[in-house]
Amino acid sequence: MTEAHAQAAEATQAAAQAAGVLLEYRLLGAICVFLLIAVGFLSWRLGKMQDRYADLVGQVATVAANSMAAITAQTSATERMQAAQAVAAEALREQGQEAAKEIQENRHTVANHLAGVNAVMELLARQRQGAA
Repeated sequence: MTEAHAQAAEATQAAAQAAGVLLEYRLLGAICVFLLIAVGFLSWRLGKMQDRYADLVGQVATVAANSMAAITAQTSATERMQAAQAVAAEALREQGQEAAKEIQENRHTVANHLAGVNAVMELLARQRQGAA
């Protein structure tokens, strides 16, 4: 305990000597005190700014990660949509080919029916001529 008292007494004596020096150089001492206060304030502001900077960096990193996830999801959706469009295009092409075949078959059927009707009309016309 005595050693602690001795150290405290030495610190007090050193502070008193420093105060004495500052009082001796009044204007210079006041400027030094002002500068110490200013340096302390600026150091405190710098610490606050560094904390804010760290927060902003964290937010930017979060936004970047979210953007990457959104871009990845959009890319995946675009690829799926392109695949679906390719399947739909193939289906439409096949359906177009089937429709063209059916149209061709219908034309042949109509042509065959027309030929049959013409043959019947010719037979009827011959029968009328023979009966007349």
